[in-house]
Amino acid sequence: MIQFKNIDLPDFLPNVRARCLEWAKEVVASNNAPHPFLKHRQRQHHIINEAVNRLDYKTIEEIVGIRKCRLLKQRAFQMIREYGDVNRIIIEQYDVPDVMSEYIKSEMNETFGIPEDECMPIVQIQDGGEILHPHHGHGRKASIYCLLQGGGEVTKWYRETDDFEIVDEFHIPDISKLEVSTETILQENQWSLFNHRDWHSVHRTSDVGVRINFGIDFKTMNVDQAMEYFK
Repeated sequence: MIQFKNIDLPDFLPNVRARCLEWAKEVVASNNAPHPFLKHRQRQHHIINEAVNRLDYKTIEEIVGIRKCRLLKQRAFQMIREYGDVNRIIIEQYDVPDVMSEYIKSEMNETFGIPEDECMPIVQIQDGGEILHPHHGHGRKASIYCLLQGGGEVTKWYRETDDFEIVDEFHIPDISKLEVSTETILQENQWSLFNHRDWHSVHRTSDVGVRINFGIDFKTMNVDQAMEYFK
């Protein structure tokens, strides 16, 4: 299965990308204050990730129960042993305005033949932090992804060397059973087909930097199914 693949689409949605980058920069400058056009997504796994960052296991236990909380704590400590006590990259996700979303879906259908109801536009902001620990997507399996602003961060994908329990509420792996299979530095304004179902992580050389991307998630398709539209 593909983990990522660059797609030659230099002229696809240039105005949308420019506007989303402008709005995302405004969000960063306002310290994540509510924005008139980008609507912040707050989902359960975001709450859990933020609680892990604060070492607030009481909140996590209230959400997932004692057994799963203990498992999450074990895996969080594994991450610390592997990577050190580093500042975590936190992903903030945003929906674009409805009018823009409908336009994007229409363009996806007209350009590639992908059904409009399969397409879910998204803007993501990563402000600060040194590492986004290995994880994989919760709802999404694949997307086309365009980095709008970055600082040379390295994205790594992993293969499983043995089976381990995957908990629905938090997709945090047993990293003792993973090994790196692919790594790359994604380039700004380069579209890529991105596999969210394989374990992946993001690494930067300091805890200062802003990474902004625009993507179109697929509602049901995995990366191999999506690739059929981009051959």
